[in-house]
Amino acid sequence: MEIKLEFFENLREPDHLEAVWEILCESDNEFFPPLSARGSTFQSVLQHEVNHEDLPHSYYEEIINQPLILALSKESGKTVGFMTFKHNYSCSELKGFSPSNYITTICVTKSARNQRITRQFYKMIQSEQIPSQFRMPFLSTRTWSTNSSHLHILETLGFEVSTRLIDHRGQGIDTIYFAKKVHYT
Repeated sequence: MEIKLEFFENLREPDHLEAVWEILCESDNEFFPPLSARGSTFQSVLQHEVNHEDLPHSYYEEIINQPLILALSKESGKTVGFMTFKHNYSCSELKGFSPSNYITTICVTKSARNQRITRQFYKMIQSEQIPSQFRMPFLSTRTWSTNSSHLHILETLGFEVSTRLIDHRGQGIDTIYFAKKVHYT
């Protein structure tokens, strides 16, 4: 599948908003903890809670107000994934890597996975395709220690560990903050 990526400062087009919602719902329980159990894209407490919403309403309301990149199928025009980020972000876990564009969420439809879309998102956010007012000296994100596919991508793209929070998401599941210096191409 060939895709094209588009940057949006604010997503307002109803078809795009609906597609982001559907992809978020499809991916909800693949995150640990699920996105529906979170009230924010950057909250500090991430212990898995048993009682959470059925759908990620609060999470969705937050990401649609963040800058984002959509992955669109060139053939159908359909949205197949998105990356959201907080611009000009700083926190104690990213000391030495601030301010940064902090990747909050990456979701790709199941039917479009294993086609290097996540890598394309990371390539674009480090490119001059991002408007100059959104460029930052660093790029950062966090993930959980058992998310092997994302850990592999981050390692191969030159990210380094900034902070590791042991058992942050539950027994044996750490939160790992990653960051890198950006050289826009």
